[in-house]
Amino acid sequence: MSTRRSPQSLSVLGAGALGAALLLAGCSGGSGGDDTAAPAQPTAAPPASSAPAATPEPTTPAPAGCTGTGDAAPADAATVSTIDLDGDGSPDTLWIASDGSTRTLGVTTAAGATFTSPIDLAGPAGASAFALHPDPAGPTMVLLSDNRVADLLLVEDCALVPATDAAGTPWQFDQGFAGQGTGVGCLDLDGDGTQDLVGLNLVDDTVTRTVIDVDGTVASAGASDSVDVAGDATAQETARQITCGTRTLQSDGVHEPA
Repeated sequence: MSTRRSPQSLSVLGAGALGAALLLAGCSGGSGGDDTAAPAQPTAAPPASSAPAATPEPTTPAPAGCTGTGDAAPADAATVSTIDLDGDGSPDTLWIASDGSTRTLGVTTAAGATFTSPIDLAGPAGASAFALHPDPAGPTMVLLSDNRVADLLLVEDCALVPATDAAGTPWQFDQGFAGQGTGVGCLDLDGDGTQDLVGLNLVDDTVTRTVIDVDGTVASAGASDSVDVAGDATAQETARQITCGTRTLQSDGVHEPA
C-alpha cells in the first residue's frame, strides 16, 4: 500500500450488567396497657381512586441519513445502486461523471442528498469506485481506483472526505503500481468478530494482510500477518482485487466510460 506522495507499506488483509437491590420496609404496632378494650373506631372510607395516568405514545426516532435538495447525478453519469452509505437503511447511488475537463465522483442518497469529490487520478484505465462498510460500527467508505492506486474516502456528515495519514497526506492503496500492495479486502484479521479494512500484498506465493485502522479521517497501518497461497489460484487472484465479502469492485462498483 502507498500514499500518493510517500508510499507506505501495507500488509494485506490482515474491531454490566447493573444490578438493582429492592428494599422492602415494614411497620408493626403494639396495643396499650389498659385491660379494657377501647371501643372500635369507625373505619375510614378508602379514598376515591384516581384515573390511571395516560401512557405516552412511543415516538419513532427520525431515521438517520442525508436528506437533500433534489440534486441528482448528471444525466450522462455512470451510476450504480450500492449499499446504504448514509445510515438510513436504504440503498444509495454511486456515480462518476465528466464534463470533458473535470471528472467527479458522487453519491446520491435515497433521500435526495448529493455530495461529490473531484477525481484527480491519472491512470489510463479510467476511474472506478466501490462502496464498502467493513465494520457496522465504523464509517462507510468509498474506494476510488484507477487500477494503479485507490484513494480512500469516508462518508462523514453527508460529505465525501478523503482519508489521510497522520501527516495529512491523502491515503492511497497501492494496486501493484509501486510495489507496496496489490489489493484491498475485508476480513476479521484481529479476531474481534467484525470485519476489518485490510490492505493486501501478494509477493510470489505469500500474501501479507494488514489491518487499516481508521480514526476519524486518519488512516494508519495496524496489525498484519502473512499467509501462504501457493497453489491457491483463487486466493492469489483475490489478493490482486478490491473486494469486501462477496462484493467486488469489478461487479459492484461504478466504472468511468471508456
